[in-house]
Amino acid sequence: MKDIFELAKEKIVITAEIGINHNGDLKLAEEMIAAAGQSGVDAVKFQAFNTEFMYSRLTPGFSHTEKDVFSQMKSLEIKETWWPSLREKAKKHGLYFSSSVFDRPSLAILEKTGLDFVKIASGEIDNLEFLAEQIVLSDNFVISTGMAYLEEIAAAVRCLHEKSINKIILLECTSSYPAPAEATHLLNIDFLRETFHLPAGFSDHTIGYHHAVAAAARGTRFIEKHFTLDKNMPGPDHKISADAAEMTQLVHAVREIEISLKANGKFVISPLEKDSRELGRKSIIALRKIKKGEIISRDNTIIKRPAKGIKPSEAHLLYGRIAGVDIEKDQWITWEMVK
Repeated sequence: MKDIFELAKEKIVITAEIGINHNGDLKLAEEMIAAAGQSGVDAVKFQAFNTEFMYSRLTPGFSHTEKDVFSQMKSLEIKETWWPSLREKAKKHGLYFSSSVFDRPSLAILEKTGLDFVKIASGEIDNLEFLAEQIVLSDNFVISTGMAYLEEIAAAVRCLHEKSINKIILLECTSSYPAPAEATHLLNIDFLRETFHLPAGFSDHTIGYHHAVAAAARGTRFIEKHFTLDKNMPGPDHKISADAAEMTQLVHAVREIEISLKANGKFVISPLEKDSRELGRKSIIALRKIKKGEIISRDNTIIKRPAKGIKPSEAHLLYGRIAGVDIEKDQWITWEMVK
C-alpha cells in the first residue's frame, strides 16, 4: 500500500473514526472495521489512551459525556492485547489503520504495532513535545485543527518539520459535538491549504454527511467522519456518528463529486451534451410555407427549437437570400435550401 499522503494526491481519503464507539468490546470493534470496509472507506481510526494519564479524576462532564468523565472513559479504553488484532482486521479489509494517541503509556504500546498514519486530535495540537515523540509510529501525520489558533497550527507543523516529517495533512475541524452549520467553516479548507502549502481536509462533526460532500467540492483531500453501527448505543459519540448506511452514502456521494472535479476549458462539450445541444437550442424555421424563389426574411421565419438548422446568430447572413426549394411551414432552414 502506498502511504496515506501519496494516496491523498490521487483520491479523497475517507476515514471512519471508530474512536471509542466500540464501547469497550473487541468483538464490536472488529465488526465495525468490517462494516466500515464494506461502506467503501479507505481507513479506520481508533483512540489510544490510558485514562489515568489522560484525565484528572476531577474532570467535569461536558456537552456529550456523562458527569463522571473519568469512569466513562476508563470503560472505553482499548486493551493492549487488542491492537494487533485490530490492525490485522483492518489489513484484511484493505483499510489503512490509524489512531490518535493521548499519552506515553499508549504510545509505548502502539510502537509495537505501528500505524499507517498518526492522527493528532485537536486537543493535542499544542502538546508539542509529545507530538514530536509520535514520529516513532509513522512518518505520515494527519492533524485536526479544532479549537486551534493559527499560530498553534503553525507551531505544530514547524515541530514536525524540525523532525524531518513533511507528509502532513491538516484538517479543518470544529470541536463541537455535534457541530452546527454556523460554526462549521468549510472555506478554512482552502485557507489551510494556501497558508501552509499542505494538503487540507475536513474532520466532520456535523449531523448528516452533506458538509462532507461540500468539503469534497472545496478540494479537500481527506475526510474523517465518526462511525457507528447503531446511533442508539450508549456512549458519547454514537449520536453524532454516521451509521453504515450513511457512511456508504457519504462515500458514494464524495466519489461522484470527485469524478466531476475537473475543467475542460469550455473548448469541448461532453458527448452526452451533443443531443441536448441540438434539442435544447434553437435555429431559424419557416413561419409559413416559403416558396422557391421567395426572399427569406424576418417576416416569414421564426426562431425556435430544435437546433437542426441555421443558427440564430447567423440570421443576418440568411435574410435577403433566396429560397432554392419550397420550404414547408415549421421546417428548419439549412444552407443547402437557399441561394
